[in-house]
Amino acid sequence: MASRPTYGITRIDQPEKKNHGFYVRITHKGKTKQKYFPDKSSGGKAKALKGAKLHRDDLVSKLPKYKQEAASRKKRRIKKSGVVGVTHVVSQSQKGKSYEYWQAAWLDDDDKRRTAKFSISRYGDKEALALAKKRRKKMGD
Repeated sequence: MASRPTYGITRIDQPEKKNHGFYVRITHKGKTKQKYFPDKSSGGKAKALKGAKLHRDDLVSKLPKYKQEAASRKKRRIKKSGVVGVTHVVSQSQKGKSYEYWQAAWLDDDDKRRTAKFSISRYGDKEALALAKKRRKKMGD
């Protein structure tokens, strides 16, 4: 199962430091594996990218199946709410079931982050978004 072309890979270009290459970073259960592939010592930009992809694919192959599937899935376009603190979330259970909801987030009186989730399958997209915006407005004041 192939990963998305740039999953876990970032291009680094810092001409002032003569630093050009690809950085691989994969995180699972709070542990991060990372490695840098400089253009110069890799034999050029194309070879650095190839090395980074091989390393990334090796790391991903050692992850649980559900994480491998997430790495190969096309990234979804993020829906925008137009309201700060209201976000569209797609989460996936370990059994592979996908859940979509609109989430309102705010800080309570003790500066603790609080959230409220409104299921799209339960309310429909428009209603879930409206409920999240309403809760955010109410709690964010």
